[in-house]
Amino acid sequence: MDLKNKPKELLELNPYGKVPVLVDGDAIIYESNIINEYLEEKYRDVPLMPKGPEQRARVRIWMDYCNSRLHAAAHEVLHGTDPEKTEKAKEQLRGLLTSLEPEMAGHEYIAGDYSLADITFIPFFTRQQRYQVAIDERLPHVKRWMERLLARTAVRSTL
Repeated sequence: MDLKNKPKELLELNPYGKVPVLVDGDAIIYESNIINEYLEEKYRDVPLMPKGPEQRARVRIWMDYCNSRLHAAAHEVLHGTDPEKTEKAKEQLRGLLTSLEPEMAGHEYIAGDYSLADITFIPFFTRQQRYQVAIDERLPHVKRWMERLLARTAVRSTL
């Protein structure tokens, strides 16, 4: 789909004009995190949210961190028109990734068990080169987490 020339059908389904959009019977759901939560609720046999409210809140905090901070800075790197702002966004990305390093020390996943929080980071990790950041040996815990996520069968099959 050419997102620079959005088809009428997309705009009819999603007033934001963004992808993804999930059409499930009569339900039309958009925004990645909302789609993920919808699917998690619909298909309970594969739980991707913890049971307790405190743990669920932690998952949502990391989902928000990824979307409102990482992706916002990445968007500026890709689409910004002011070179100074773009450089600041690159610095911000490096700082945001660096702040994840102690969070991942001693943990396999960001919020306990594998969850929607981890899934939310996968698109960022697959596009890191586009965002001009490197998740390498300077961030060993984040790098191992990223590699663990990208090696999952369900993820590999989509790359």
